[in-house]
Amino acid sequence: MSVRRDRGSVSVELAAALPAVALVLGVVLAAVGWSRDAITAADLAAFAARVAAVEGADAAVAAVSTSGSGARVEVTSSGDGRSVTVRVTIDSVSWLPAASARSTALRTP
Repeated sequence: MSVRRDRGSVSVELAAALPAVALVLGVVLAAVGWSRDAITAADLAAFAARVAAVEGADAAVAAVSTSGSGARVEVTSSGDGRSVTVRVTIDSVSWLPAASARSTALRTP
């Protein structure tokens, strides 16, 4: 092949591969963001369970709402009132599932 016929082939190959690279980068960044949300949800659930066991459900909801993460909190007590379970859900990117975590703590006597 002559050099003249190959001119511009690198530009065409780059133009063909660039959308795939951008797509992979977007998926990786979304996965990192979702992982961050999942870790935050786990930390908030553990913290809220401890607060709910000591101070009550309203205090746990208030503590999580001040975190600024936009988390939804569900606090449930066991039938005998000895333990409390907290579920924290953080919405991620619309096409990824919501990151959620659940934690249980025993009430102090």
